[in-house]
Amino acid sequence: MINGHGDDSHCLNVPIRADFSSNVWFEGTPPELICYLQQKLHLIGNYPEPDAAGLCQGIANFHEVNSEQVLAFNGSVEAFYTVALAFRKAVSAILYPAFSEYGDACRLHRHVPSFFRSDEAKQALNSGANLFWIGTPNNPDGHFFSFREIVEWLNRFPNTIFVIDEAYAAFIPDFQSVIPLTQKYPNLIVIRSLTKCCAIPGLRLGYVVTSAKLAERLRKFQQPWSVNALAQEAGKFLMEHLKVHSFDAQSIQQLSMKLQQSIGEISGFKVIPAKTPYFLVEMQLGTAAELKKFLVQEHGILIRDASNFNGLDERYFRVCTRNESDNQLLIDGLKSYTQWK
Repeated sequence: MINGHGDDSHCLNVPIRADFSSNVWFEGTPPELICYLQQKLHLIGNYPEPDAAGLCQGIANFHEVNSEQVLAFNGSVEAFYTVALAFRKAVSAILYPAFSEYGDACRLHRHVPSFFRSDEAKQALNSGANLFWIGTPNNPDGHFFSFREIVEWLNRFPNTIFVIDEAYAAFIPDFQSVIPLTQKYPNLIVIRSLTKCCAIPGLRLGYVVTSAKLAERLRKFQQPWSVNALAQEAGKFLMEHLKVHSFDAQSIQQLSMKLQQSIGEISGFKVIPAKTPYFLVEMQLGTAAELKKFLVQEHGILIRDASNFNGLDERYFRVCTRNESDNQLLIDGLKSYTQWK
């Protein structure tokens, strides 16, 4: 799906004061990364490493795994499509609501996809699927599965490939990643994105950590030079500095809890509770498309119409927490909508 994601301000002719539609960290790109990349601009005059080997080594060091287990991609979306291609015509089970690119990648590469609600994980696992796709924390509802649950699944279903999207792991305080399990379980593929937590969506940078055997299979389907020179440099810099310059996930979560509570107190809006910065809201008056148009035109605020997520309808929208002042703009805008409506 090319269109229909968040941050579609390029389609609008109205200045946006606050963008709640994107799940990217609201503080923006780290200034020290921008300064570093300014010193590396000369690299665009040469081809980058075709397999981003230096970056993969940095990622491996960060996660304490072997470099042969790591592949770098032009964003996590490219990783999804590469996995789907490597297992072309497989049977895939996908929990919903979910990031639409899981299903789109599967359909493009002629999988037989089946969709199950998040509370139907057991049914999905017993469906006979070759691949099982989940986001944890999940987009758009923030649901996540425990480390213990995933270990149990890996043991019970050794013939199923688990494709686990951890793009938002950094936003959950004390989140326990399953990346260490890739050294023990040959049926696990973990996909990460640096886009969200490091606010670099324009660079496009994601990666896969998996077993050495599965990594070897994925490399056969990976395009050379898919990660550009600046993205590779950004990734290497971030891998060296993430533990030092990581943001305060606890504070972001507290901002989210406060915003969820405030929106839930407005008549006509039902918040779906989440521990992530982003969360779903069900409207009881009008449609998400109508609300989005109103907020853009009247307040310069952008939200994510979530009606195109599988399992959701025109009543749902998603917002991602910003700072206190921006959050208040949204609250005021929603109250204004109820009065207008």
